[in-house]
Amino acid sequence: MAGYVEKTLAPGERIVHRVHFNWTFSFFPVLWFALGAAPFVMYALMQFGSFGRKIPYEELQAGWWFVWTAFGIGSVILINHLIVLWTTEIVVTSYRFVFKKGLIARNTQEVSLNKIEEILLKQSIWGRIFGYGALVLRGTGVGVIQLPNIDEPINVRRIIEQAKADLRRDMTEDNRGDDD
Repeated sequence: MAGYVEKTLAPGERIVHRVHFNWTFSFFPVLWFALGAAPFVMYALMQFGSFGRKIPYEELQAGWWFVWTAFGIGSVILINHLIVLWTTEIVVTSYRFVFKKGLIARNTQEVSLNKIEEILLKQSIWGRIFGYGALVLRGTGVGVIQLPNIDEPINVRRIIEQAKADLRRDMTEDNRGDDD
C-alpha cells in the first residue's frame, strides 16, 4: 500500500531518503508493556503452569484484577506507540521535505528544499552514544518543523543538504537549457 508521500509525488519527483526512528524511541513504550505483561505471565504460570502445584483461581482472584489492569495499560501504551510509528512518515524527496503524522486525522508539514534556511541538530550525550537526535528545520514561509529523535540525524542532515544542492544544480541546468 502506498503511503502519503508516494500518493503526493509530483511528476519527476522521487524519494531520496526515508527517515527512521531510532530504537530508543520505542524503549519506554516497550518497557511499560513488559512491566504490564510480566505479572500477567507470572499469574498465568502460577494458575495454569508447571510450578508443581497449581494455585486455584479463587486464591489469585484479587491479584488478577491488578494483573489485568497492568497488562491493559501496558498494551494501550504499546499499541498507541505502534500506531504513531506506522503512521508517521519523514521523507526527503528530490523537491521537498515531508513530515506526516496521523492515522485518521492527518497532520503534514512540508517545505520545499530550496526554502529550508537552516537545519539545527539537537543531540544529547545519550544521543551521541546511541546514534539518535532531533532535527529542527527552519524555512521561509513555513516556520519550524521539529522532528523527534531520529536515527542517524547527522546523516539525515547531510542527505537534506545534498538534495538541496542537487535541486539547485538541476534548476541551474534547466535555466541554461532555456537560454539555448
